[in-house]
Amino acid sequence: MVRATKHTGLGRDIKAPRARPAGENLTETHRRYAVTIAFPSLRAHLLLGLLLLVLGGQRAAAQNVEESQVGRFQLAESFLRAAQYERAIGMLEDLYAESPGTHVFYERLREAYENVKRYDAAIALVDEKIASESAPTSFYTEKARLLFLKGDEASARIQWQRAIETNPGSPSVYFLVYRSLVQLRLFDYAIEVLEDGRKAIDNQTLFQTDLAQLYNLTSQHGKAVEKYLELLALNQNQLNYVKTQLGGFLNSPESISESIEIAENGVADEPLNRSYRELLAWLLVEGDEYREALEVYRGIDRLDREEGRVLFSFGLIAADGGAYDVALEAFDEVLARYPESASAPEAMRGLAMMQEKWAETLGEQVFDIAGTRQERNHWDEALETYQRFLIEYPQHAQFPDVLRRIGSLQQDVFFDLTAAEKVLTEVVARYPQTEAADQAAYDLGRLAVTQNRLEDARIQFSRLLTRLRTGDLADLARYELAQLHFYQGDFEAADSFTRAMQENTSTDTANDAITMKVMLIESMGPDSLNTPLRRFARIQLLTRQREYDAALHQLDDLMEAFGQHSLADDMLMQKADLLARTGDVEAAIQTYLEVPLMHPTSFLGARSMVQAASLQARFVSHDEALDTYQRILLGYPGSLLIPQVREAIRLLRGDGV
Repeated sequence: MVRATKHTGLGRDIKAPRARPAGENLTETHRRYAVTIAFPSLRAHLLLGLLLLVLGGQRAAAQNVEESQVGRFQLAESFLRAAQYERAIGMLEDLYAESPGTHVFYERLREAYENVKRYDAAIALVDEKIASESAPTSFYTEKARLLFLKGDEASARIQWQRAIETNPGSPSVYFLVYRSLVQLRLFDYAIEVLEDGRKAIDNQTLFQTDLAQLYNLTSQHGKAVEKYLELLALNQNQLNYVKTQLGGFLNSPESISESIEIAENGVADEPLNRSYRELLAWLLVEGDEYREALEVYRGIDRLDREEGRVLFSFGLIAADGGAYDVALEAFDEVLARYPESASAPEAMRGLAMMQEKWAETLGEQVFDIAGTRQERNHWDEALETYQRFLIEYPQHAQFPDVLRRIGSLQQDVFFDLTAAEKVLTEVVARYPQTEAADQAAYDLGRLAVTQNRLEDARIQFSRLLTRLRTGDLADLARYELAQLHFYQGDFEAADSFTRAMQENTSTDTANDAITMKVMLIESMGPDSLNTPLRRFARIQLLTRQREYDAALHQLDDLMEAFGQHSLADDMLMQKADLLARTGDVEAAIQTYLEVPLMHPTSFLGARSMVQAASLQARFVSHDEALDTYQRILLGYPGSLLIPQVREAIRLLRGDGV
């Protein structure tokens, strides 16, 4: 949108008029003062202040104005604020007749006429000003605006042209007409006026930002980029401003594509202009074209001898956008080309993190369902890259974090619990009071649950919660404590912990906590011992400890005994999870999809379909997975899982990957 304050002169042109000798014409000063006011509420106060100043000066000089005029003007203002326009008009007409040279009387009377759509009266008032002024440019534009509002566009255009003809060599005249046109949303005509002004004045550097905004407003995004390139040709430091102005209009693939094309032409014409290249790269990222953006950043890195800094920064951008393979490539290139640069350590850590993300995105596993070691994949590469970091950068500030990440991989991916415990314990011992140590303590608590050392786990999570109190990690610890109470059948304590969780926690944790709350509310009973719920809690603990066969056997018994219990949807969801973990993928998908069919009001409906779609993407086909994800968008539009669903769809379609 066009910036309202771009050419108003606020803070630059507004000057309080000085007291003048009697008989000196104050009209031109008043006119300039009023024209510069951009905001109605501010204008009203300033006009009143100006009136008091002018009347005071006139009284001191010649006593030409009655003192009652100030009070009458204030009363008229109050009528205007109360929308009693006719009462205000009568008073303002009298004031203007008494003192036609006082511009504030004219200004408020014209506005009052306009408020009640008495355009002919307002136009007649403006005509009086045109006849009395030696430089009536602004009054021509005012008359044009009123004629347009009246419905006479042809006559309005004549007046705008007449305003330009008063001084066709002055940029300010074109600005005056441009502002009048923008006020009426006549954007195409405003473009015509400014483009004609550039030609008439023979200066193609004029009106660049205003034209760019107008072209955006009229969906001519390529031409808008042309104007911004003109601006960058004069001052490359304006790049952030250009991005900000463009950003609000890049809301369709067409607008982005059109902008990219013009930016590419600009780079081809001026290959050494870095701001052109950075604008093109930014536009490519806006269009999720990360690989093409990487090529542009490579050029910047080479031309300006950035030694990997630009590539590293882009790697972070690509990672934030979910383009993990492109981010991985950017970090890898930094290490390959600039191994001694300041960016190299962070690039190596980033490379390992992207290898993790890419493995997760591809659904890679270190072991198959039967426990057989799979071929080398991105998980192995991530672990090796982290280990390489420890060797090459032992004094780096990220050393504790990398060490902790190795422990987490050993625990959650490679299932080497002994190695994981050793590494995580080292992080806690060697780097206390660090974020890595807190995360390692949390991981050690999870590991203790897996090993059925529930009291050790409780101690770890309790200490962590006491130390942190708030934040995402604190809420994760709080939820783990809720689960421990749940496993042990203390359902009231479990409910208490979930209710205490912060609302701003991560989406996954929030969903888990809500799921537990709903289950506890719905599933207490039917006997005072809560037998079904206690047995179900035991099954969940066995599942977490990777005792899948035992958990599945106990779940079948529970479903046979309490098939109509309110836990039925939770039990069906748990069965699907166990089927997937034991290798029966087809049955798992079918069971997940049964949850919303058999329990249409269940809170687990969206989650079960997400799980089904995830398995379909890995083991069946992308088309079936996409179909399931689309059904989630239609059937559960308010689910907290919707962002995750949209991201999965984007990845399956290959957008930005």
